[in-house]
Amino acid sequence: MLITNSLRALVTAAGLILAVVAAPPALGAQQAKPAAAKAKNEMRMPKTATARCGDSTWSKAASQQGACSSHGGVAKWFGKAPSNMTARCSDGEYWTNEERRGACSQHGGVAFWVGKSKSKKS
Repeated sequence: MLITNSLRALVTAAGLILAVVAAPPALGAQQAKPAAAKAKNEMRMPKTATARCGDSTWSKAASQQGACSSHGGVAKWFGKAPSNMTARCSDGEYWTNEERRGACSQHGGVAFWVGKSKSKKS
């Protein structure tokens, strides 16, 4: 009888553990995934960004006045890209050298390249 009760308790405990492990995630966890994806997309710099706002979003405003007015003001103004730009750094700065080696090394790396480079090094 003692063995039967112990076995019954063990099976019940195993069933509870299995139910907890196999249960779908909580609703809050499901809502956190889209919010995290949205935040990640907001952090990506648009190719036409002219400023980085105080709340870490990007602005495409043509002038500094009024840019980021609802986002904590302008943290860093980049303005219009120079005509000889070859890359855009992760922090928004422009890279104008044709040489790719070391590009944006002090600016968080290259966010994207513009046009083709004569140099094959990267």
